[in-house]
Amino acid sequence: MSMQAKPHGFITRGIHWVSAAMIGYGYLKGLDSVSQLSTPGLLQFEVIFALALGALFVARLVWTKAVAGVTRLPEDAPKWEQVASKAVHLGLYAGVFGIVLSGLGIALAYVTPALGGVFMGAMIGLHEVALTALPALLVAHVAGALWHKVVRRDQVLESMTGRLPV
Repeated sequence: MSMQAKPHGFITRGIHWVSAAMIGYGYLKGLDSVSQLSTPGLLQFEVIFALALGALFVARLVWTKAVAGVTRLPEDAPKWEQVASKAVHLGLYAGVFGIVLSGLGIALAYVTPALGGVFMGAMIGLHEVALTALPALLVAHVAGALWHKVVRRDQVLESMTGRLPV
């Protein structure tokens, strides 16, 4: 039988689920066109939202590295699980930071016409790539959690959700 994962604390769980909610909200309310940034209130909201999401992920990264620990995989988890987990988590951080930074770049290029053209195109391209990659990484993340719930039964999923029925 596999070793059991120890639970995450309240702060780690809170950061995780607030992050998930913000990402979900960002996808649901996403803009259809850069031209929508001509509305000053919307431009301001987008910049504030991006800064808040970026700050949350910086705090999450620092908290995880300094306090909470980076993984709840049991010590006896196979090497492939450790590699896959690390790759997906790094991808999630890269995706979120890519979305945030490119979104801020788009906003900057929008209000600074001299940065239009190539810079704006590059920022939009990066934004689209990150927005496309993140859902695939989230599916891999959820699939991994379900793998631990259904196959491994090692409490990795419950380390973030609390006790769940079988």
